[in-house]
Amino acid sequence: MRIRLTLISLALVLLSACQVKTTQYPPVQPPPVAQNKGENLFWEAENYYRGHEYRRAWQTYTAYLKQNPKGPKANQARLRQADLLGLLGDWQGALRLYQELLNQGEMGAAAYQVRYGIGRAYFNLGRYQMATEVLESLTASDLPESLRFSTNALLAEIALKKREMERAFLRLRLAARDLPAGDQEWFDYLKTRLVEQATPAEMEYLINLYRDSSLTAPMILRLARLAQESDHPEEARRWLRLLKQRFPESKEAQVSENSICPPRPIVGCLLPLSGSYAKFGNRVKQGMDLAAQETHLELAYRDTSDDPARAARLVQELSQDSRIVALLGPLTSADAQTAAEAAQTVGLPLIALSQKQDLTAAGPMVFQFFLTPTLQVRALLHYTIKDRNLQRYALFTPDSAYGRTMAKVFEDELRAQGGTLVAQAVYPPDAQDFSQALSPLVDSSHPGADGALPFEALFIPDEARTVGAIATQASQMFGKVQLLGTNLAHPQPGESIPEALNGILFPDAFFINDPNPAVRSFIAAYRLRYGSDPDYLAAEGYMAVRL
Repeated sequence: MRIRLTLISLALVLLSACQVKTTQYPPVQPPPVAQNKGENLFWEAENYYRGHEYRRAWQTYTAYLKQNPKGPKANQARLRQADLLGLLGDWQGALRLYQELLNQGEMGAAAYQVRYGIGRAYFNLGRYQMATEVLESLTASDLPESLRFSTNALLAEIALKKREMERAFLRLRLAARDLPAGDQEWFDYLKTRLVEQATPAEMEYLINLYRDSSLTAPMILRLARLAQESDHPEEARRWLRLLKQRFPESKEAQVSENSICPPRPIVGCLLPLSGSYAKFGNRVKQGMDLAAQETHLELAYRDTSDDPARAARLVQELSQDSRIVALLGPLTSADAQTAAEAAQTVGLPLIALSQKQDLTAAGPMVFQFFLTPTLQVRALLHYTIKDRNLQRYALFTPDSAYGRTMAKVFEDELRAQGGTLVAQAVYPPDAQDFSQALSPLVDSSHPGADGALPFEALFIPDEARTVGAIATQASQMFGKVQLLGTNLAHPQPGESIPEALNGILFPDAFFINDPNPAVRSFIAAYRLRYGSDPDYLAAEGYMAVRL
């Protein structure tokens, strides 16, 4: 079937990224009295280097070395050039230059920096085993605190790359000892990565083995949050008690229990779960249950049972529970009207899932999440008149409250958009044979002088099966015209599609073949849980909860 109109799209969003900032160094000022012009060049290059002007720094170090190839700062300038090659992305060139400097054997105490540079180059080239060997051999030396911090931090980063969580943890413990001389931002980044990458089992192992290490505090907090997200509040509280017991002064322990395990807000759901509309209510409920898995909401279902007075009483009852933050439903027009009036009276927000016209006139606490008749007809006629240039229309509506509403809305919208109503007829809602009811349309359908039918489109607001039966008889009686319908004409999953429905135009909020990634994700999750395709009612329930 060709689907032409969609009024509402499912959307999702969501995305975040994490970035490690480069540490900012204060510019190094030259000594009050420089010994020579070459030394001035060196200090100028240092200022460029620490100001992250790497290409200018490279050029200035090169100028310094050209003037002073054996000057007092020559080895330091060459070391800086090796660092710069890496910072500019040429880690293979940096590795080659570091190795040349080390082989010269003239670096003195700076040889430790050269060896660290070799390890860092191997790391950035993805040669983690070589990097580990170089850096671990370096830790056996008597290193300055800042270099010892960097060496252990880089070994921790390598372990994280290799998913060796305990090794990363141990290296971070060693780095923590030299943190006053190290890079706090880098340390916090590695600690965060460790907590994010470790599995719950790995975190529990480290928490039990290294009971006194403050590095386990964020792991305990992470386990508390995971437990809460998995709907295990008691387990979350147990982890929080352990955190406060072991590390009462830590920043993690200052997180209040309510921020991790807040009382779950409850949304009251008013649906017809029994009675003549139960099949519709339960389809909406399936979508709601699926969405509830993806949120921190608790849903409290109440059966309206197609009883308007009962719907109003249920609103009153739910308003007495302070945990209820809003109401969803009802579905039917009569239930929605009484529930909306009651919700406005008690001051509880209600999002109605009914297409009843003017429902929000009950007051500012009442909202509506459904395709109303006006929205459907307006979109349908806008397309057929503006895009398809269809000007003459006929109406064939069921003799019911719904049919009369749709006929009135269609006439009003058609007049507003400049179309012409040529013919109109009604049929009994339970009819099987429509030939007699179609007679008024047949009488008006004799071709004009140009051979064209007096109407170009026929609007039938009914279910797909009924519209198909009508269309079959109509085509035999006065030929084929463009069929128009409401979202009721959308066949249910698994329902056979009558041949006569091919080409019908109707609006809807949900189409099973929508390529939108959020829609595809919803459909996949629904199929996994229920073993069938969702329909627009399930999609409506899902999106209402996601709101």
